[in-house]
Amino acid sequence: MNVNRILKVQNGDTLSALRQFLAAWWVQNDLDAMLAPVELLENSSIAPQVIEDPAGLAVVNPFAPLMTSNAAGIANRIVQDHSDQRLAILLRPCELRAFVELQKRRPVSSQPDEVVILGVDCIGTFTHSDYLRSLETPRLSGVTADVLRNAAEGGLRPQSFRTACMVCDWPAPWGADVTIGAIGVPSNDFLLVIARDDATDEHLGLKALTDALATEYQVSHRETVVGAVADMRAGMRRTLIEEMQTAYRFNDLGSFLAWFASCSLCGQCLDACPMYHGQFDNLLGKRETQQSGRAALAELVLISRWIASCSGCGMCEEQCESRVPLTLLISALSHRVRSEMHYKCGDPAQPPPWSRH
Repeated sequence: MNVNRILKVQNGDTLSALRQFLAAWWVQNDLDAMLAPVELLENSSIAPQVIEDPAGLAVVNPFAPLMTSNAAGIANRIVQDHSDQRLAILLRPCELRAFVELQKRRPVSSQPDEVVILGVDCIGTFTHSDYLRSLETPRLSGVTADVLRNAAEGGLRPQSFRTACMVCDWPAPWGADVTIGAIGVPSNDFLLVIARDDATDEHLGLKALTDALATEYQVSHRETVVGAVADMRAGMRRTLIEEMQTAYRFNDLGSFLAWFASCSLCGQCLDACPMYHGQFDNLLGKRETQQSGRAALAELVLISRWIASCSGCGMCEEQCESRVPLTLLISALSHRVRSEMHYKCGDPAQPPPWSRH
Protein backbone atom coordinates (compact mmCIF):
# COMPACT_ATOMS: atom_id res chain seq x y z
CA MET A 1 0.00 0.00 0.00
CA ASN A 2 1.21 3.51 -0.84
CA VAL A 3 2.48 5.78 1.92
CA ASN A 4 1.43 9.39 1.26
CA ARG A 5 3.33 12.17 3.03
CA ILE A 6 3.13 15.95 3.01
CA LEU A 7 6.06 18.15 1.95
CA LYS A 8 5.24 21.68 3.08
CA VAL A 9 6.03 24.62 0.82
CA GLN A 10 7.30 27.88 2.30
CA ASN A 11 6.24 31.24 0.84
CA GLY A 12 4.59 29.54 -2.13
CA ASP A 13 7.96 28.50 -3.59
CA THR A 14 7.16 24.95 -4.69
CA LEU A 15 10.33 24.46 -6.69
CA SER A 16 12.60 25.42 -3.79
CA ALA A 17 10.75 23.01 -1.51
CA LEU A 18 11.28 20.16 -3.96
CA ARG A 19 14.95 21.01 -4.49
CA GLN A 20 15.59 21.12 -0.75
CA PHE A 21 13.84 17.78 -0.33
CA LEU A 22 15.93 16.20 -3.09
CA ALA A 23 19.16 17.60 -1.60
CA ALA A 24 18.36 16.26 1.87
CA TRP A 25 17.27 12.93 0.42
CA TRP A 26 20.51 12.72 -1.62
CA VAL A 27 22.65 13.13 1.50
CA GLN A 28 20.55 10.78 3.61
CA ASN A 29 20.69 8.00 1.00
CA ASP A 30 24.31 8.64 -0.01
CA LEU A 31 23.58 8.91 -3.73
CA ASP A 32 26.31 8.90 -6.35
CA ALA A 33 24.29 10.60 -9.09
CA MET A 34 20.82 11.63 -10.22
CA LEU A 35 19.35 12.00 -13.70
CA ALA A 36 16.86 14.88 -13.72
CA PRO A 37 15.53 17.68 -15.95
CA VAL A 38 17.51 20.86 -15.35
CA GLU A 39 17.16 24.48 -16.39
CA LEU A 40 19.56 25.65 -19.10
CA LEU A 41 19.48 29.34 -18.33
CA GLU A 42 21.56 30.38 -21.33
CA ASN A 43 18.75 29.43 -23.73
CA SER A 44 15.76 29.23 -21.39
CA SER A 45 15.36 25.53 -22.03
CA ILE A 46 15.13 22.27 -20.09
CA ALA A 47 17.14 19.11 -20.67
CA PRO A 48 17.83 15.85 -18.80
CA GLN A 49 21.29 15.82 -17.23
CA VAL A 50 23.26 13.59 -14.88
CA ILE A 51 24.00 15.44 -11.63
CA GLU A 52 26.96 14.16 -9.61
CA ASP A 53 26.95 16.77 -6.85
CA PRO A 54 23.90 17.72 -4.75
CA ALA A 55 24.73 21.38 -5.41
CA GLY A 56 23.57 20.75 -8.98
CA LEU A 57 20.03 20.21 -7.70
CA ALA A 58 19.67 24.00 -7.53
CA VAL A 59 18.65 24.01 -11.21
CA VAL A 60 16.45 20.89 -11.25
CA ASN A 61 12.96 21.67 -12.55
CA PRO A 62 10.66 18.73 -13.34
CA PHE A 63 7.61 21.03 -13.39
CA ALA A 64 8.71 23.29 -16.26
CA PRO A 65 6.27 22.74 -19.17
CA LEU A 66 8.92 21.74 -21.69
CA MET A 67 10.19 18.35 -22.80
CA THR A 68 12.96 18.35 -25.40
CA SER A 69 13.70 14.63 -25.32
CA ASN A 70 12.51 11.44 -23.67
CA ALA A 71 15.00 10.73 -20.88
CA ALA A 72 14.13 7.01 -20.74
CA GLY A 73 16.87 6.10 -23.19
CA ILE A 74 19.48 8.02 -21.20
CA ALA A 75 18.20 6.47 -17.97
CA ASN A 76 18.44 2.98 -19.43
CA ARG A 77 22.06 3.53 -20.51
CA ILE A 78 23.02 4.99 -17.13
CA VAL A 79 21.54 2.02 -15.31
CA GLN A 80 23.46 -0.37 -17.54
CA ASP A 81 26.77 1.49 -17.34
CA HIS A 82 26.69 2.32 -13.60
CA SER A 83 25.03 -0.71 -12.06
CA ASP A 84 27.42 -0.58 -9.08
CA GLN A 85 26.43 2.97 -8.06
CA ARG A 86 23.56 4.36 -6.03
CA LEU A 87 21.48 6.25 -8.57
CA ALA A 88 18.21 8.15 -8.70
CA ILE A 89 16.23 8.90 -11.84
CA LEU A 90 13.56 11.60 -12.00
CA LEU A 91 11.09 11.08 -14.86
CA ARG A 92 7.79 12.35 -16.22
CA PRO A 93 4.98 9.78 -16.60
CA CYS A 94 5.53 9.13 -20.33
CA GLU A 95 9.28 8.82 -19.75
CA LEU A 96 8.68 6.36 -16.94
CA ARG A 97 6.37 4.28 -19.15
CA ALA A 98 9.14 4.09 -21.75
CA PHE A 99 11.76 3.27 -19.10
CA VAL A 100 9.59 0.43 -17.74
CA GLU A 101 9.19 -0.97 -21.25
CA LEU A 102 12.96 -0.81 -21.79
CA GLN A 103 13.56 -2.58 -18.48
CA LYS A 104 11.23 -5.38 -19.54
CA ARG A 105 13.67 -6.14 -22.35
CA ARG A 106 16.47 -6.79 -19.86
CA PRO A 107 17.15 -10.22 -18.36
CA VAL A 108 15.77 -10.53 -14.83
CA SER A 109 19.26 -11.23 -13.49
CA SER A 110 20.49 -7.85 -14.76
CA GLN A 111 17.78 -5.70 -13.19
CA PRO A 112 19.37 -2.90 -11.09
CA ASP A 113 19.06 -2.98 -7.30
CA GLU A 114 20.57 0.38 -6.37
CA VAL A 115 18.41 2.61 -8.60
CA VAL A 116 15.55 4.64 -7.15
CA ILE A 117 12.91 5.84 -9.59
CA LEU A 118 11.26 9.16 -8.83
CA GLY A 119 8.17 10.08 -10.82
CA VAL A 120 6.43 13.44 -11.02
CA ASP A 121 2.84 14.30 -11.94
CA CYS A 122 2.70 16.13 -15.27
CA ILE A 123 -0.25 18.20 -16.48
CA GLY A 124 1.42 18.84 -19.85
CA THR A 125 4.21 20.50 -21.83
CA PHE A 126 4.42 23.02 -24.68
CA THR A 127 6.18 22.77 -28.00
CA HIS A 128 9.56 24.49 -27.82
CA SER A 129 8.34 27.48 -29.86
CA ASP A 130 5.23 27.93 -27.68
CA TYR A 131 7.38 27.55 -24.58
CA LEU A 132 9.72 30.33 -25.70
CA ARG A 133 6.73 32.58 -26.43
CA SER A 134 5.41 31.91 -22.93
CA LEU A 135 8.71 33.23 -21.55
CA GLU A 136 8.46 36.59 -23.33
CA THR A 137 6.65 38.18 -20.37
CA PRO A 138 7.15 36.10 -17.18
CA ARG A 139 10.35 34.44 -16.11
CA LEU A 140 10.82 30.67 -16.14
CA SER A 141 9.75 30.50 -12.49
CA GLY A 142 6.51 32.28 -13.39
CA VAL A 143 5.71 29.86 -16.22
CA THR A 144 6.42 26.91 -13.92
CA ALA A 145 4.18 28.35 -11.19
CA ASP A 146 1.38 28.92 -13.72
CA VAL A 147 1.46 25.29 -14.84
CA LEU A 148 1.51 24.10 -11.22
CA ARG A 149 -1.61 26.18 -10.51
CA ASN A 150 -3.30 24.55 -13.50
CA ALA A 151 -2.25 21.11 -12.23
CA ALA A 152 -3.81 21.89 -8.85
CA GLU A 153 -7.06 22.70 -10.66
CA GLY A 154 -6.95 19.50 -12.68
CA GLY A 155 -6.01 21.13 -15.98
CA LEU A 156 -9.34 22.94 -16.23
CA ARG A 157 -7.71 26.08 -17.60
CA PRO A 158 -7.01 25.71 -21.35
CA GLN A 159 -3.32 25.73 -22.24
CA SER A 160 -1.77 25.08 -25.65
CA PHE A 161 0.00 21.85 -24.74
CA ARG A 162 1.57 19.50 -27.25
CA THR A 163 -0.79 17.04 -28.92
CA ALA A 164 0.88 14.16 -27.05
CA CYS A 165 0.05 15.82 -23.73
CA MET A 166 -3.55 16.56 -24.73
CA VAL A 167 -4.10 12.83 -25.43
CA CYS A 168 -1.88 11.44 -22.64
CA ASP A 169 -3.00 8.06 -21.28
CA TRP A 170 -2.19 8.80 -17.64
CA PRO A 171 -0.66 12.03 -16.22
CA ALA A 172 0.72 10.35 -13.09
CA PRO A 173 3.66 7.92 -12.77
CA TRP A 174 3.16 4.15 -12.83
CA GLY A 175 5.72 2.03 -11.03
CA ALA A 176 7.84 4.76 -9.44
CA ASP A 177 9.46 4.09 -6.08
CA VAL A 178 8.52 7.63 -5.07
CA THR A 179 5.96 9.90 -6.74
CA ILE A 180 5.86 13.68 -6.38
CA GLY A 181 2.15 14.46 -6.44
CA ALA A 182 1.14 17.84 -7.87
CA ILE A 183 -2.13 17.23 -9.75
CA GLY A 184 -5.12 18.09 -7.58
CA VAL A 185 -2.70 19.35 -4.93
CA PRO A 186 -2.43 23.02 -3.78
CA SER A 187 1.27 23.03 -4.57
CA ASN A 188 1.81 26.57 -3.28
CA ASP A 189 1.09 25.05 0.15
CA PHE A 190 2.40 21.49 -0.12
CA LEU A 191 3.33 18.59 -2.38
CA LEU A 192 2.58 14.92 -1.85
CA VAL A 193 5.54 12.55 -1.51
CA ILE A 194 4.17 9.09 -2.22
CA ALA A 195 6.21 5.95 -1.51
CA ARG A 196 5.33 2.80 -3.41
CA ASP A 197 4.89 0.81 -0.19
CA ASP A 198 5.81 0.77 3.50
CA ALA A 199 9.15 -0.94 2.88
CA THR A 200 10.18 1.72 0.34
CA ASP A 201 9.06 4.51 2.65
CA GLU A 202 11.18 3.13 5.48
CA HIS A 203 14.18 2.21 3.33
CA LEU A 204 14.40 5.70 1.81
CA GLY A 205 13.80 7.46 5.13
CA LEU A 206 10.96 9.62 3.83
CA LYS A 207 9.44 10.21 7.27
CA ALA A 208 12.45 12.24 8.37
CA LEU A 209 12.37 14.38 5.21
CA THR A 210 8.68 15.26 5.13
CA ASP A 211 6.30 17.03 7.49
CA ALA A 212 3.34 14.73 8.11
CA LEU A 213 1.23 11.93 6.74
CA ALA A 214 -1.34 13.08 4.19
CA THR A 215 -4.98 12.97 5.16
CA GLU A 216 -7.39 10.59 3.47
CA TYR A 217 -9.04 13.55 1.73
CA GLN A 218 -5.73 14.85 0.34
CA VAL A 219 -4.88 11.42 -1.03
CA SER A 220 -8.29 10.66 -2.51
CA HIS A 221 -8.66 14.15 -3.97
CA ARG A 222 -5.44 13.81 -5.95
CA GLU A 223 -6.41 10.35 -7.16
CA THR A 224 -9.84 11.62 -8.23
CA VAL A 225 -8.40 14.58 -10.11
CA VAL A 226 -5.75 12.44 -11.83
CA GLY A 227 -8.50 10.09 -12.99
CA ALA A 228 -10.60 13.01 -14.22
CA VAL A 229 -7.66 14.40 -16.22
CA ALA A 230 -7.06 10.97 -17.76
CA ASP A 231 -10.74 10.66 -18.72
CA MET A 232 -10.76 14.14 -20.22
CA ARG A 233 -7.71 13.35 -22.33
CA ALA A 234 -9.08 10.00 -23.45
CA GLY A 235 -12.09 11.91 -24.74
CA MET A 236 -9.82 14.41 -26.46
CA ARG A 237 -7.90 11.55 -28.10
CA ARG A 238 -11.10 10.03 -29.47
CA THR A 239 -12.27 13.41 -30.75
CA LEU A 240 -9.00 14.28 -32.48
CA ILE A 241 -8.69 10.86 -34.09
CA GLU A 242 -12.31 11.00 -35.28
CA GLU A 243 -11.69 14.46 -36.75
CA MET A 244 -8.62 13.17 -38.54
CA GLN A 245 -10.53 10.18 -39.88
CA THR A 246 -13.26 12.48 -41.20
CA ALA A 247 -11.18 15.36 -42.53
CA TYR A 248 -8.26 13.37 -43.89
CA ARG A 249 -9.82 9.95 -44.53
CA PHE A 250 -7.53 8.41 -41.95
CA ASN A 251 -9.31 5.05 -42.34
CA ASP A 252 -8.34 4.90 -46.00
CA LEU A 253 -4.95 3.23 -46.54
CA GLY A 254 -4.07 5.50 -49.43
CA SER A 255 -4.80 8.63 -47.42
CA PHE A 256 -2.95 7.19 -44.44
CA LEU A 257 0.14 6.58 -46.56
CA ALA A 258 -0.20 10.00 -48.21
CA TRP A 259 0.75 11.60 -44.90
CA PHE A 260 4.20 10.07 -45.31
CA ALA A 261 4.67 11.12 -48.95
CA SER A 262 6.63 14.20 -47.87
CA CYS A 263 8.85 12.20 -45.51
CA SER A 264 12.53 12.78 -46.28
CA LEU A 265 13.66 9.60 -44.48
CA CYS A 266 15.89 11.74 -42.27
CA GLY A 267 15.19 9.38 -39.37
CA GLN A 268 14.99 12.11 -36.74
CA CYS A 269 11.64 10.82 -35.51
CA LEU A 270 13.15 7.37 -35.00
CA ASP A 271 16.24 8.79 -33.28
CA ALA A 272 13.94 10.62 -30.84
CA CYS A 273 12.11 7.43 -29.87
CA PRO A 274 13.65 5.65 -26.86
CA MET A 275 11.87 2.43 -27.86
CA TYR A 276 13.28 2.32 -31.39
CA HIS A 277 16.08 -0.17 -31.93
CA GLY A 278 16.28 -0.68 -35.68
CA GLN A 279 12.80 -2.06 -36.36
CA PHE A 280 12.71 -0.15 -39.67
CA ASP A 281 16.33 -0.71 -40.70
CA ASN A 282 15.44 -3.19 -43.42
CA LEU A 283 12.86 -0.87 -44.91
CA LEU A 284 15.33 2.04 -44.78
CA GLY A 285 18.06 -0.05 -46.38
CA LYS A 286 20.34 0.15 -43.35
CA ARG A 287 20.62 -3.58 -42.81
CA GLU A 288 21.21 -6.47 -45.15
CA THR A 289 18.79 -9.33 -44.78
CA GLN A 290 17.64 -12.35 -46.69
CA GLN A 291 14.67 -11.46 -48.85
CA SER A 292 12.26 -14.10 -47.71
CA GLY A 293 8.75 -14.34 -46.37
CA ARG A 294 10.13 -15.17 -42.94
CA ALA A 295 12.29 -12.02 -42.89
CA ALA A 296 9.32 -9.87 -43.87
CA LEU A 297 7.20 -11.48 -41.16
CA ALA A 298 9.92 -10.88 -38.58
CA GLU A 299 9.94 -7.21 -39.59
CA LEU A 300 6.19 -6.94 -39.02
CA VAL A 301 6.48 -8.66 -35.64
CA LEU A 302 9.19 -6.24 -34.47
CA ILE A 303 7.20 -3.23 -35.66
CA SER A 304 4.02 -4.39 -33.92
CA ARG A 305 5.91 -4.88 -30.63
CA TRP A 306 7.50 -1.46 -30.99
CA ILE A 307 4.09 0.15 -31.57
CA ALA A 308 2.63 -1.71 -28.57
CA SER A 309 5.42 -0.31 -26.37
CA CYS A 310 4.86 3.32 -27.42
CA SER A 311 4.74 5.49 -24.28
CA GLY A 312 2.97 8.36 -26.04
CA CYS A 313 5.65 10.99 -25.38
CA GLY A 314 5.27 12.54 -28.85
CA MET A 315 8.97 13.24 -29.30
CA CYS A 316 8.75 11.75 -32.80
CA GLU A 317 6.37 14.50 -33.92
CA GLU A 318 8.47 17.17 -32.20
CA GLN A 319 11.44 16.22 -34.38
CA CYS A 320 9.51 15.88 -37.67
CA GLU A 321 10.33 18.75 -40.04
CA SER A 322 7.67 17.53 -42.50
CA ARG A 323 4.87 18.17 -39.99
CA VAL A 324 3.48 14.64 -40.20
CA PRO A 325 0.91 14.23 -37.34
CA LEU A 326 2.80 11.26 -35.93
CA THR A 327 1.32 11.49 -32.45
CA LEU A 328 -2.26 10.83 -33.53
CA LEU A 329 -1.27 8.32 -36.22
CA ILE A 330 0.82 6.25 -33.83
CA SER A 331 -1.60 6.71 -30.92
CA ALA A 332 -4.43 5.24 -33.00
CA LEU A 333 -2.25 2.29 -33.99
CA SER A 334 -0.76 1.64 -30.56
CA HIS A 335 -4.10 1.72 -28.75
CA ARG A 336 -5.58 -0.69 -31.30
CA VAL A 337 -2.62 -3.08 -31.00
CA ARG A 338 -2.64 -2.97 -27.18
CA SER A 339 -6.40 -3.50 -27.12
CA GLU A 340 -5.99 -6.67 -29.16
CA MET A 341 -3.17 -7.82 -26.86
CA HIS A 342 -4.93 -6.74 -23.63
CA TYR A 343 -1.73 -4.93 -22.73
CA LYS A 344 -1.06 -1.71 -20.81
CA CYS A 345 2.17 0.04 -21.78
CA GLY A 346 4.35 1.00 -18.82
CA ASP A 347 2.69 -1.30 -16.28
CA PRO A 348 5.62 -2.86 -14.38
CA ALA A 349 3.42 -5.71 -13.14
CA GLN A 350 2.43 -6.83 -16.64
CA PRO A 351 4.97 -8.69 -18.80
CA PRO A 352 4.83 -8.12 -22.56
CA PRO A 353 2.41 -10.56 -24.25
CA TRP A 354 5.24 -11.80 -26.47
CA SER A 355 7.60 -12.64 -23.60
CA ARG A 356 8.17 -16.18 -22.39
CA HIS A 357 6.93 -16.55 -18.81
